[in-house]
Amino acid sequence: MKDESLEMNNLEIAEKEPARSLTKTALPQTRARLSSFQVLTIVVALVMTSTVSFLGGVIYDRRTGDAYSDEFQVFWETWNTVDKEFYGDMPNRQDRVYGAIQGFITTLNDPFTAFVVPEQADIHRQFMSGKFGGIGASVSIDANGEPYITRLLRGNPAEKAGLEPLDVIRSVDGQSVQGLTLDEVVDLIKGDVGTEVVLTIYRPSQDTTFDQPIMRAVIEELTAYSGMIGDIGYLRLSSFNAVSASQTERELQNLLDQDPRAIVFDLRGNGGGLLDEAVKIADMFLDEGLVLTERSRSGDEERYVSDSGDLGERVPVVILIDGNSASASEVVAGALQDRDRAVLIGQKSYGKGSVQLVHDLPGGEQLRVTIAAWYTPDDRRIHGTGLEPDVVVEGDQFDAQGNDLYLNAAIDYINATYPRDPHIFGG
Repeated sequence: MKDESLEMNNLEIAEKEPARSLTKTALPQTRARLSSFQVLTIVVALVMTSTVSFLGGVIYDRRTGDAYSDEFQVFWETWNTVDKEFYGDMPNRQDRVYGAIQGFITTLNDPFTAFVVPEQADIHRQFMSGKFGGIGASVSIDANGEPYITRLLRGNPAEKAGLEPLDVIRSVDGQSVQGLTLDEVVDLIKGDVGTEVVLTIYRPSQDTTFDQPIMRAVIEELTAYSGMIGDIGYLRLSSFNAVSASQTERELQNLLDQDPRAIVFDLRGNGGGLLDEAVKIADMFLDEGLVLTERSRSGDEERYVSDSGDLGERVPVVILIDGNSASASEVVAGALQDRDRAVLIGQKSYGKGSVQLVHDLPGGEQLRVTIAAWYTPDDRRIHGTGLEPDVVVEGDQFDAQGNDLYLNAAIDYINATYPRDPHIFGG
């Protein structure tokens, strides 16, 4: 059974900023740094095209006949011939432009450099902001294919409107949701902040059906989760967006208030996110020192560092990784591994060690360009190789009984390595 936030589209679209103030403005476009495995997923899932500056160069050349005219002659001859002679449904001009850019991008042989069309770029911007226009609930799909409420976020519109867990959603704004996927239901419920959505709800406990109008509000996506397993803290992070560091700090403080013997930091399946957020989160566990080094093609270096005095610097840490732990996840895991602050348990990570600069273009498109590679504190470049765990868990993550073998391995390691010390951890 699949449980998702209503405000998330569950598209693997997360991307990443670097360690400055990740979002920069360069008129007339906004540029942000990314370090993301999920750039690849977006590229595969969406129309992949590239730099508008390329197309602009073509158009400029056509008008001015500059030094590049010979190189572009075959392009325009092909364009014009197809335009005049093609027998069939001709794509509109915008689609042909995007297709031309796509062809250029593929010659770079870099799946992380991409041009994204406006509709998908808007989804990406919203996802990375960590905040959405929604109602503040989570849903799942039952065996009959019907979406139902699994959880209400306290103080948010769905709770205030009187919705309850197990309420079944029959339609959204009069449109039946029977047979729709969870993502399609989510897309119907999401919308602009301050607009109204009407859910038709069936409440099994009362055997009643009613329409419930709900005003959409700003909902903060939940990316960090925590809990206690006996006297061991468990912290999971699902992505690195603009609210991940603040949520992680809050959840980490909650765990430390309960005097954990150690913390299991679960980065499995986390495809990355904003580099700024990754550096902030790594800094929570590290004293003064290097987090990563970023090197551009010109050889310029930028060093991202941590400082002392953060809340998680003393507690033992075990990090869980798998083959889908990528990019910003590898930044955090690699920094804590190199600096002897954490043991990595699981399977080798994805190996995404490049940084993308994101340009928001005037037409709403988004251009992402790989501009640099990053290296761990021990100067390891993990691109294409990944991080090797200190403790390898062979086979699947779960056994036939549903036991989490990675988590069990982490608990076994903690029990063997970090016996409880009442003088440090409070008895």
